[in-house]
Amino acid sequence: MKIKMIKKIALFFLLSTQFSFAQTSEKAEVQQVITRFFDALSVANIPLMKAEVSDDFILLENGEIWTIDTLANKISRPKPEGYLRQNSFDFLSTKTDKNRAYVYYKNKAEISSKTRNATIKWLESAILRKEKGRWRMEFMHSTPMK
Repeated sequence: MKIKMIKKIALFFLLSTQFSFAQTSEKAEVQQVITRFFDALSVANIPLMKAEVSDDFILLENGEIWTIDTLANKISRPKPEGYLRQNSFDFLSTKTDKNRAYVYYKNKAEISSKTRNATIKWLESAILRKEKGRWRMEFMHSTPMK
């Protein structure tokens, strides 16, 4: 009797550990989409940005509705000499549910050039969906922080 109970308990812990690892792995994948997207944005690499979003991607930015093409046009403008942007993230919540993920985070951009340095912070949220086994961002909302 005791051996059966021990086996059941061991099986329970084994399965719960595997489930927890799968959830953690999914969360990390979702967060990597956000990181790769902003890495590409920082260097204005539009093909790499587009690789991280769905075809129907929408961004709510500064009270406007942007597509990926709107964003691409905005970041394609000439940059000052020595321009560099580095992003860092504080992921506050990442939830996955089969083919849908919800994430909100703080985004901090350190922007520098030969003539100027600035730090800009946003509170952002994103919805991602899994397409052909890969997470892609379909919606993002960005709010500047003070």
